[in-house]
Amino acid sequence: MKDILVATALSAFVVAWCVAVIAWFSVIVFAVKAARRAKPGVTLWGWETLWNPANALLKPQLLTPEGLVYRRKCFIAIAVFVVCVGVPLLVAAIVGALK
Repeated sequence: MKDILVATALSAFVVAWCVAVIAWFSVIVFAVKAARRAKPGVTLWGWETLWNPANALLKPQLLTPEGLVYRRKCFIAIAVFVVCVGVPLLVAAIVGALK
């Protein structure tokens, strides 16, 4: 019985980390897509974004409606990544696997 629990826990951790890797790449893709959907007249390499196009994600008024959709998907992917990495680490810390 113990072997089955260990195998189940290990496979759950592997699945969580694989989903985290996919979520990480999704964050990158959606962040780039959102930043490229700025409203006309917005300079991504200017004062509005403090010369960093990624800061457009933090100011929704700079994005078009399509950019807002990608921004939302980006933040959802960030949340999925944090959960997929944080929960296994928390479980490992609780059971004493981290030393």
